[in-house]
Amino acid sequence: MHIASKNYIKKLLDNLQPLEPVATGTIARYTREKGIKAVVFDIYGTLLISSSGDIDLAEITTDHLRIALEASQIKIRNSATETLDHILKDFEYTIRICHDAARQNQIPYPEIDILSIWRIVLIHARRKKLVEFSDEADIMLMTCVFEFLSNQVYPMPGMKEIVKTLGEKGMPMGIVSNAQFYTPVLMNYFLYHKIQLDDQVMGFDKDLTVFSYKLGIGKPDPCLYEELVPSLKWKYGIVPSEVLFVGNDMLKDIYASSRVGFKSVLFAGDQRSLRLRPNDERTAQLRPDHIITELNQILNILE
Repeated sequence: MHIASKNYIKKLLDNLQPLEPVATGTIARYTREKGIKAVVFDIYGTLLISSSGDIDLAEITTDHLRIALEASQIKIRNSATETLDHILKDFEYTIRICHDAARQNQIPYPEIDILSIWRIVLIHARRKKLVEFSDEADIMLMTCVFEFLSNQVYPMPGMKEIVKTLGEKGMPMGIVSNAQFYTPVLMNYFLYHKIQLDDQVMGFDKDLTVFSYKLGIGKPDPCLYEELVPSLKWKYGIVPSEVLFVGNDMLKDIYASSRVGFKSVLFAGDQRSLRLRPNDERTAQLRPDHIITELNQILNILE
């Protein structure tokens, strides 16, 4: 990605409108937890407020697509409205085909690489003469702009402070998130006001970071959490029962992490993203180890 593209992204993020969490009415319930040696977080709905509630529920519109194409020097041909509609339908169709193929290969919760999807869709659109662009067109920028507009995010209150405090305490921190390549871009911007185009979120251990798009597997598949177990063991001598996992979804976060043996913390700080799932048999009788309504309450759990 060019410097100009990074500047565009920074300007877009600089102009984000602040979001505030919507109170859930949930009562926090937590106690001191002995022996916790690492803390692992979900991102969307936990560390970041998501306007849609989740990365998978973005608001896809032709206006957002038009802005993203223009930003990346991709020219729309013929009728703009019809072209944009066609591209969005092709985008959704391509994702559906990829999901179906993965399920046929015994992957019950498939995840796509959104950048690869957009490359396929836009190359097809160019072959159909719906759009024009050269090899210099920045599809990575286009994807970032489209996604940032489609699902606006903002730091959860206390996010920077809890990351800083745990880091100062020397607590190993990790991430398990349904996420895409642009998720670390957002996190590094919100934490450190830097635009970095890599898969490392500064302050978090790369060996304890799992993003769904890199595995092709999404939550609530416990495989994402199992990815952490070897690194926790060889790098820190930590076993799953010494890990605190913090997430907002009873199925994707609490159920899935508990299957691996992590201690669970349900973050009930925003109504948009709180997912209790009382009608799912996997979560109906499940009780998280702790419930918090503010991120700084994590410090009251740790000894």
